[in-house]
Amino acid sequence: MPKRLPVIWFVLFLSSNWIVSVAYTAELEIEKTLTETDGLVSNTVLTIFEDSHGTMWFGTTDGVTRYDGENFRTFTTEDGLAWNTIGLIFEDQQGMLWFANGLLSSFLERGKSMDMSWMETPLSELDITMYYDETPEGITRPIRLRGVSHYDGEKFRIFTTADGLARDTVKDIFEDEAGTLWFATSSGVSQYDGETFNTITVNGPMGMDVLSDWWGQITAIAQDTVGNFWFGSTAGITYYNVQKSHFRYFAVDEDFALFQEMGKTPTANITDLQFDAKENLWMSKDGMDEEDSGIRRYDGKKLTIFPQSEALPMNSVDNIMQDSSGNLWFTGVKNLPPTINETEESVSMVYNVVNAGVSVYNGERFQNFNTDDGLPSNRVWSVFEDSTGKLWFATDAGVAVGVYLPSQNSDY
Repeated sequence: MPKRLPVIWFVLFLSSNWIVSVAYTAELEIEKTLTETDGLVSNTVLTIFEDSHGTMWFGTTDGVTRYDGENFRTFTTEDGLAWNTIGLIFEDQQGMLWFANGLLSSFLERGKSMDMSWMETPLSELDITMYYDETPEGITRPIRLRGVSHYDGEKFRIFTTADGLARDTVKDIFEDEAGTLWFATSSGVSQYDGETFNTITVNGPMGMDVLSDWWGQITAIAQDTVGNFWFGSTAGITYYNVQKSHFRYFAVDEDFALFQEMGKTPTANITDLQFDAKENLWMSKDGMDEEDSGIRRYDGKKLTIFPQSEALPMNSVDNIMQDSSGNLWFTGVKNLPPTINETEESVSMVYNVVNAGVSVYNGERFQNFNTDDGLPSNRVWSVFEDSTGKLWFATDAGVAVGVYLPSQNSDY
């Protein structure tokens, strides 16, 4: 017994005088879920937005639903929308709302059979950013989009190529300090000053796997602190110096080097761009790589490519959202190799996927949340933070509302 006393005393000394820090994993606390039974027009919610009056808007595959905290109201093409599939909602400085499809055409088709017979159509007659509609037999077919919708609080107005829009496919909307709206289309960037459209045509260098006009298939717009623009496209990243009207083109798979004409750089299929609080440019892409997550970060000197992991189980990212605390949220899926179904009547291709939940980056590490954490589905389309700090998750099983509880250090 006497030999044990010093050991016991030493342990007590550690407990009373040393501070041991234990880190706890961050948590996602889902407080409620909204579905069709509550008033949504569809459980497949693609995007969520809060307007300047505090009203929530939900873009779905069957129209857009407005929610004032008590009542739901849905708007469709019968009310003046250009299209019922709404994946993009934007409010300008004057409080006017804009609605567009906002999605790459392939996103909604993951896991579905796609009719391949349209490939017989001459390329000159095809819009490569077509949207796909599902037939009663469950086969998808290409149909054309119909522009962007503007809502003044009472009625809708549709803008198309007839009004000067470069293309009737709008993937992103940005407004600069002067109040000019920038629309990302499949034929360049259209600027709108409230009266007329002016299109910036982007035709970059041609590579072994990249056509020059693919640079004009704009999917995302971001502006840096200097005021210059960065455009994401099917080909890569384009830097646009506004004052000089000068373009520079970058590949995104190695060191973010200038794109070399006739180089072997593959297509990028950029889906979103986001500058973080430290002015790093984050970019996401649609891919099928077995190890690459599809997420990159450029700090002005080097490009960091993030691999897939348990915390980042995706290779194709749809959306990047930065919350008020500087955390970055990523939604997407893991694409698997496609399979072909061939019968005597038709040939179809199925794009197989594994839904990946949502991943968050707190500045040091990634963490993934899924149905085990309370989300109604692992297919999360986008994340939105409202004016109170609540997080809204758009899923294919309704809308989930909750709070993010960052990891904390506890002293013992």
